[in-house]
Amino acid sequence: MSHSHHDDDLEDDYYDEEDLPPSKSSRKRAMEALQQLGKRLTELKADQLSQLSLTDRLLDAIHTYNKIGSHEAKRRQLQFIGKLMRDVDEEELRSFLDKFDQGSVQQAAEHHRLERWRESLISEGDQAVTEFMNQYPNTEAQHLRQLIRAAQKDITENKNRGAAKKLYRYLKEVVDDA
Repeated sequence: MSHSHHDDDLEDDYYDEEDLPPSKSSRKRAMEALQQLGKRLTELKADQLSQLSLTDRLLDAIHTYNKIGSHEAKRRQLQFIGKLMRDVDEEELRSFLDKFDQGSVQQAAEHHRLERWRESLISEGDQAVTEFMNQYPNTEAQHLRQLIRAAQKDITENKNRGAAKKLYRYLKEVVDDA
């Protein structure tokens, strides 16, 4: 049984990968990736979402997702969000989310640094105050000491009047202005 040259050409054409549509599993993987990206969008605040060029339908779908309580309904809404995201510039979105994540890491580090300052100012007193003021000369010493005393008083009286929070806010203000 001899194969003609014509049959070989047909087989070559038939198995040409570029002509085949994407497999069902690869389409499903792409859809799940879009859903994961959509899930990340649902975690952003409104002002962050407004920085992206998203369609009104997609923004409405994200807003609806955040109102839903039922797990199953959330899952279906996420699928819908994934479907709407087919028209979104995925690279722009990933780039924005990467920048946002880096910002979150920096914010968390800043927050921890301020918390450590607050704890040492409350527990170590004058030595910590001197160190802080050397590092941040724009600090109002009298105001800082008042806030520290109020926070110490809250701790010794086992009350929470928000003094530690006020101290934290002042430290943040000083560090941000430095």
